[in-house]
Amino acid sequence: MKKILNLPHRGHLQLWKGELWGKAMKGFLLGAFVAGIFMANLMGREAVSNAGILNDYFIEKFRYTDINAEHLFFYILEERLPLLLLLLFLMFSALGLLSSVLVLGWQGFSVGFMLSTGIAKYGLKGILLVLGGLLPQYVCYLAAYGGYFGFALFLRQRLRGEYFLEKKYAYGMGALAAILLLLLFVTGIFLESYVNPVILKNILKLF
Repeated sequence: MKKILNLPHRGHLQLWKGELWGKAMKGFLLGAFVAGIFMANLMGREAVSNAGILNDYFIEKFRYTDINAEHLFFYILEERLPLLLLLLFLMFSALGLLSSVLVLGWQGFSVGFMLSTGIAKYGLKGILLVLGGLLPQYVCYLAAYGGYFGFALFLRQRLRGEYFLEKKYAYGMGALAAILLLLLFVTGIFLESYVNPVILKNILKLF
């Protein structure tokens, strides 16, 4: 009876903690993004001008090469699936929240770094080039990483007994979340393989 009476108050407390975690994560993402910009400027234009899709050789080859979307899909899947499976495994452990914060921070840092280098090399057109290399797949990737953070936080609170919820239900929800996040991530890989090359080739006509 005591648990039932305390449940509403406890639920509001966890909601408040969840909002604090969400605000802290947004602040960390912004800080990582700014750190990426700072690092690119610190390294100098010459050192970063050939990073990623800004590499002149890559641009020239990509512009005139026919992309086999099916081969690209399985190549990206093979490259990224092991890390994703590791993250989904860690989501059920005490390291789940830390891994989600590190992954999201790296995404923010990478985007800030690439945007800064793109501007340094091509001016405003560099922003278009970098965004062309990220879209539309990064919508799915960031949604997957954000969802991963949310469920890692939920399972962490469950492990610490902060939710009045049976363990089997908590882990059942976590397993369902892992499947949904995996499908969302694979959707991003599909978009990166079949849609992004078309977008990027059209953008490269401007260069």
